[in-house]
Amino acid sequence: MSVMIDNIFTPHFSITPDVNADLADLERKSFLVEQALLMPKHEAWIRREIQVRRAASTTQIEGAKLDEAAVGRLVAQGAGARPTEDEQANLNALRAYEFVDFLSDQHDIPIDELVIRELNRQFMLGASEMLTPGVYRKGQNTVGRYTPPDQGDVPALMRAFALWLRQEDETHPVIKAGLAHIHLVAIHPFWDGNGRTSRALATLLLQRSQFGFRKLLSLESQLFRNRDAYITALEKTLGTNFFLEYDATPWLEEFILAVRSEVGYLVDGLTDWHRWMQQSYSTGEQYGLSRRQMEGFIFARRIGQITRADYMEITGVSAITASRDLAALVKAGLLAPEGKTRSRVYHPAPI
Repeated sequence: MSVMIDNIFTPHFSITPDVNADLADLERKSFLVEQALLMPKHEAWIRREIQVRRAASTTQIEGAKLDEAAVGRLVAQGAGARPTEDEQANLNALRAYEFVDFLSDQHDIPIDELVIRELNRQFMLGASEMLTPGVYRKGQNTVGRYTPPDQGDVPALMRAFALWLRQEDETHPVIKAGLAHIHLVAIHPFWDGNGRTSRALATLLLQRSQFGFRKLLSLESQLFRNRDAYITALEKTLGTNFFLEYDATPWLEEFILAVRSEVGYLVDGLTDWHRWMQQSYSTGEQYGLSRRQMEGFIFARRIGQITRADYMEITGVSAITASRDLAALVKAGLLAPEGKTRSRVYHPAPI
């Protein structure tokens, strides 16, 4: 059954007292995050962790089994010639979030249908051609008890949605990110990867706004931690059949609470980071490490491992110097090697 579609999407929602309170708290915490003192190199390390956390969480929401630690190992060691389905899903997610971070700084590139389709294509690389990654579905799909709109309505619905995304209005950026997430889920324009694409779109919209949190927020982690509440809020809001005038208020309450909770984790994590860095530098000084050895040691402690390639990247030294420095850290009892020479990984040893 076809639906009547306006030229531009018009969301329906109310600003409840809970939403107002959460938004006010986000204003305060956003200031704390922006004022946190981080060396650019160390901020890049944390962002690397966040990318792994996002990928692991968004795929686990969909049923993948690889946790954050496993995805971290996948990044360090690679997947081999024939990655498993879960490995491929996480490699795709890592690539998709790199694309999100890139687009976040390209304000001259509009967030439109092309961007949404490319996000889906990135998440679905390697999937069967029958799933048409990055192309709107040609048929009816269902999600649990929910039936999305007819395939014939998808192109017009997506055009109206894209016009709304590009519209500059008074909508709070966090609310707009939440509305974008649920409306893309509501339309379900692709055969597969709609949830992952919706979460990435919400992250992109946040990072394009003053609530970007330095690209250090993993909203996906919070949604995974509270997956049941997340799914319930989507189901409660959308019902069982697509209805263009659905009330997004129940979903927004859950979404904005999730953002607030994850920002709380981030603020606490940045505070812990400074304390942890002081302890790590103190340990490095006790062992008489050079400045670059200390950087490598701290990276290994923070990430949980380091390779020779990692050491070369963060210190800028040659392969020979990297091997010599890592051997010295092993001899000092600070790192423990694992694997053969070419694929060797060094793990921080108990101190």
